[in-house]
Amino acid sequence: MAKKKIGIYSPLVSTPNQKVEDLFLIVDDHSIAFSVKNIEKNTFVAFEYFENEGKSEGWGPLMAYLQNNSKLIHAIYRNVHFVLNHSHFIITKKYDSSDALLYQNELSLLHGQLIDAEIQVNELVNGSMIVFAVPDILITLLTRTFPTGKWKHYAEWVISTKMDQTANDNSSVHVHLFESNYLLMIQENGNLKNIKYVTSSTPDQNCYNILNACQQIGVIPSQMHLQIVGLDHSPSQEINETWSQLGTYFSNTKVISTPTSGIGESLNKEFPHHRYATYFIF
Repeated sequence: MAKKKIGIYSPLVSTPNQKVEDLFLIVDDHSIAFSVKNIEKNTFVAFEYFENEGKSEGWGPLMAYLQNNSKLIHAIYRNVHFVLNHSHFIITKKYDSSDALLYQNELSLLHGQLIDAEIQVNELVNGSMIVFAVPDILITLLTRTFPTGKWKHYAEWVISTKMDQTANDNSSVHVHLFESNYLLMIQENGNLKNIKYVTSSTPDQNCYNILNACQQIGVIPSQMHLQIVGLDHSPSQEINETWSQLGTYFSNTKVISTPTSGIGESLNKEFPHHRYATYFIF
């Protein structure tokens, strides 16, 4: 069954004539999160997290549940951003032709034949293209409520943010932690070298997977910066052991936590062991 795990709110101030808040609706295989940001103040002002539990599958029951249990779903927004947080995506070159079938074929080669899904192709800040597929049922369910929403991939936001960082961070490894997996991105001298989702495992296996990814592309961890998003409030000693152990292989480690402005202070106080920092990167 669907369940609302968290809801943190401050007053939303958008009106039909003055819209100042954006909604980031982050969707993965079993959950939907609402992150609301006041664009004028550059501050997050509301957050909700819903997920399927037990044998519930698919987005239908989840969408039906949040229609009646979300305090944010019917608010007024300046822009609505649909964010797909899923491992089935590719980064590829930009073709001269605008035919989406070229990108679809490349995506299918890596992730299998696509059925009942719409291909999304977006250009990245470095001139490459990110390609991913959104299930038709998910598009139908979300656009009924948010007809103006536009799709981006979570990796797309990570790439655009990290590529804008200073030269100090241009050779770095970035880890964005989620409930059962993490997004790993490696950049060297400002160039994207690898980005993929990895299933979370034991401390030793997590370290091995990340160090092996570095080795495969020929970068040296001791010469790289490590940045981890989503670690700071984990209650698990095993999880903390994983990333403490990993940090010893890198030149330095930086942990990105939930913003302390806006609702961040309430979130950290009321839910001291949360893992939601990765939903506040936008």
